[in-house]
Amino acid sequence: MEPKTVYQTDEHGRFLYPTTAHELFLSPGKYNVPYGAVETEPPDTETGKVQKWTDGVWKLVEDNRGKSLYVVHSGDKYSLSTVVEIDGESVTYHGAGPIPAWLAETPPVVTTPLSSDE
Repeated sequence: MEPKTVYQTDEHGRFLYPTTAHELFLSPGKYNVPYGAVETEPPDTETGKVQKWTDGVWKLVEDNRGKSLYVVHSGDKYSLSTVVEIDGESVTYHGAGPIPAWLAETPPVVTTPLSSDE
C-alpha cells in the first residue's frame, strides 16, 4: 500500500502545504485524501501571487493578505474575511485575487462639513 502526496488548501482554496494520502486497506487504489486537499500539484508561485484551487484547476492570483485595506464608503480599516454591508449587500474579501472596488489600499480622505460658526 503506497501513500501519495496531495496538496492541502485552506477554506478559500489557497495552497497551504503538501501532505500524505494513504491507500485504503479495503479499497486498493483508493486513497484517504484529507478534506480540502487535491491530487494535482500546484504551479510554482511568483512574487506577489498565491496558488488558489478554483473550479478544479490551480490559478495564480494576487496575494493581498499583507496589505492594509480600507472600506471606501466609510474609511474604516478592513480586516480580511470580515463581512461588510455595501448598498444593502453583504460582501467579504479574503485577500486572494484582485482587490474589489469597495476596498482601497489608501485611506479615503474624510472631509468634515464646516459649521455655520466658521
